[in-house]
Amino acid sequence: MSVKLVVLKSLEEIVADVKELVLEEDGKEKIIGFLLTEPRVLSLSKMVPLNEEEGDRVSVNFEKWQPFSEDKQFQIPADWVVTIAEPLEKLKSSYEEQLNAKERTMSVLEEQSVVTG
Repeated sequence: MSVKLVVLKSLEEIVADVKELVLEEDGKEKIIGFLLTEPRVLSLSKMVPLNEEEGDRVSVNFEKWQPFSEDKQFQIPADWVVTIAEPLEKLKSSYEEQLNAKERTMSVLEEQSVVTG
């Protein structure tokens, strides 16, 4: 998995597994877009400190990028991507943990439907 931080022209900041979509023309490779798997939009929430020593903190929220779609993969044209960067290790770990938790939940639900269905 190649988890990257992607900023789109729409200024959405997305974390996803990213793969280049390449077209070969005249023996040269040209990146025409990117395949985003399980993209999540990032947003920050300010956390209220419980005491003065704690200071201001922020929390990162992960939201499904296309909430009305069942698709897990999306093709994005190269000209819609502003930048691609390596995410902070803690952000990458949180994203992977969220996906793993989702897979475990889906697996348990499928097992329950077989048992009770």
